[in-house]
Formats: sequence, structure tokens, C-alpha cells
Amino acid sequence: MKRILTVLAGMLLMTTLAAMAQIQTESATAAEILDQVNTAWQGESFHGIIALELVLGGQTKSHKLELWTLGEELAMVRVLEPEIDRNTGYLQLGDELWYYAPGIGAIELPAIAMGDALFGSGPSLEDVSRGTLANDYEVTAELTETGHFLTLVPHEDAPVVFGKLELTVTFDYVIELMVYYDQRGNVSQTATFSDITEIAGRRLATTIVIEDSFGDKTVERIEFAQFDLQLDPQFFTLDTFDTWGDEQ
Repeated sequence: MKRILTVLAGMLLMTTLAAMAQIQTESATAAEILDQVNTAWQGESFHGIIALELVLGGQTKSHKLELWTLGEELAMVRVLEPEIDRNTGYLQLGDELWYYAPGIGAIELPAIAMGDALFGSGPSLEDVSRGTLANDYEVTAELTETGHFLTLVPHEDAPVVFGKLELTVTFDYVIELMVYYDQRGNVSQTATFSDITEIAGRRLATTIVIEDSFGDKTVERIEFAQFDLQLDPQFFTLDTFDTWGDEQ
């Protein structure tokens, strides 16, 4: 009997190890897919001009932003239009987040504010800075007829506002649809990606329509984009904002 129990225990251990290896393999595959999506979406560095049209309560407001990112830790957003907001913006330094306005200076914000809507509705700072798909999520992947279906669930201590993200991506890692869920499991907004173009050897959606659960909508158009630039990390400082503020 003791020998049988020993054999059974050994078989159980082997089965458990095999199951764990399978889970790790699937997890690594999902992580690799997400990494490829991030590479296509953000690159090692990015510089672009983004036009936003926000439809809030039936009224349309327009904004234009200039954006720089370097890796997942550094991001800078500068408002170009409307003129009254020109040279205001945001600076992300790792877990630090700052808001800047000429004549006022810099105000430090909590890191979770990355998930807040920039203008009361529409895309968040995290969306605009192309950092939504950061390493704050556990990812799983399913194969579909046209690509991959990814589910991202935030880590317990992750500074994010969403309860879950679902992504539909093509086989060449272009995002087609992103669905955002709140902490209660309700859909808070959806983003549809279209007008695919090729920039620097990568396929990129240049129009993104974001609709929230209140019926408000944002149309984001990438007017200019550069990837994998040799950006100096020292560019990402509040001193840069001071320089722009002096232009007024």
C-alpha cells in the first residue's frame, strides 16, 4: 500500500508540474503577444501630433496635442490647441505624474490620475501617452480566425482605474477594438481603431473612436508620427515645460 501511495504521489506531482508548465507556456505566449502589440503601438520611443474631437453632451470641442514617449517610464504631453491651454501639459516620470501650466508651474498628481479623462471625458492621459498596455496587467490570449483576443486583468496593487481590458488584435498585432471595464465588471468605454497606415515599417491605426457609457464620444486622429527616435531622457523634465512657457 505504501508503495502504491508513493507511486500515486509521484504521478500527482508530475501531473501538477506538467499543468504548471502548460500554464506558464500559455502565459508566456500571451505576454509575447501583448509585447508585440505594444511594440507595434508604441515602439521604444514615439513622437506625434494628435488631434482630438470631443463630443460632450452634444457639443464638440477640439484639442491638439504633441506627445513624446520613451519606454514605459517616460511620457510628455503638450497641449498645442486651443490657444488658451497652449503649453499646458503632463509629465510622467515612472510612478510620478505632474501637471504643468504657464504662470502657475508644476503640480504633482497621484499616479492613478493617469487613468482619468484628460478633458472630463474621452481618452485618459494613459491612453494618449500610449501606455494603457503597460505591465500593470496579467494577460491571457485566445486565438481567433483573424488574430488574437486578449484579456488584461490588473495586478492587485496596480495603480489603474479599470477592472479589466479586452483587446481584439490582428495577426500582425494591430489593435482593432479595445473594451474597458470598470471595477464592477460593467463596460465603461470602447475604442475602435481604423484607418490603418504603414509608418516606419509598422502598421498603425491613425483614427481611434472612443465612446463611453454616457454616450460621449472622442475621435482621436494621429496627424504625425515618428517611432524609435533617439530621445534624450533629460528632455523629460519640468524644465522643458518652463522653456515652452517662456514662449508665451
